[in-house]
Amino acid sequence: MTRLKNFLLIAACIIVFILFTWLLAIPNSVLESAIRDSISDNGRSSISVSIEGLRKGLFFSVYIDSLGLEIDGNTALIVTDISSRINPFYLAKKQLAFSLVGRIGTGNVKGEFKLPESGTLKIDSAEISAIPYLATAGFEGTGLISADLNLKDNALDITFSIPDADIQGSIHGVPLPINSFRKIQGAIFLEQSTIKITSISLDGERGYARLKGDITHGSMNLVLELMPSFDELSPLEIALISKYQISPGYYVIPIEGKLL
Repeated sequence: MTRLKNFLLIAACIIVFILFTWLLAIPNSVLESAIRDSISDNGRSSISVSIEGLRKGLFFSVYIDSLGLEIDGNTALIVTDISSRINPFYLAKKQLAFSLVGRIGTGNVKGEFKLPESGTLKIDSAEISAIPYLATAGFEGTGLISADLNLKDNALDITFSIPDADIQGSIHGVPLPINSFRKIQGAIFLEQSTIKITSISLDGERGYARLKGDITHGSMNLVLELMPSFDELSPLEIALISKYQISPGYYVIPIEGKLL
């Protein structure tokens, strides 16, 4: 019985010591720097992070009011109301491993990370208006986006879908408005300062299109494959796309220049 009491006392002292170290000996600024450096690969990546309202809780929990991700200086997305729990066993290895839940607009976010090596993030039904990077690219409007993000060795693989898009604006150099398309889905790969668009498909009552190519340091080198429904196009729109015709009903439009 005495041995059990001594064991429980020692265990309690260890737990109190760990909690004391977590709550008092590790400043919030150290945690903020660790999160920033892990995501941005100590400044070597094109991704940077801004953090507001970070605070620690018991048992290695962390709460953040707002975490913003920037790509090449442009705000990509902002995650709010973050609750996270850090795995303390990785801290000794100088790694940051944690789980999190949060929100993008009214959509839900859930993820698991072991930085800087790997991580997964799932976005469920977030408003596209809550993702500022789309506005940077010239797209604004309504619709709910769901996406899966996979991080591995500082490269980010993204798949997404917007089944009910109502996007205003236009794609640079394309004579058809983007609101011609209602269903959008695609795959994007981000590494260093290059965004590789593996494929983004756009489907609507006026036809089908597919966007692919890359954006490097903000410069676009893209092509849009267009298969329109001619009954839905005006004579002016048909005339505008005629010079891009490759074969009957199939058009390829180059998109080059700086991303807006």
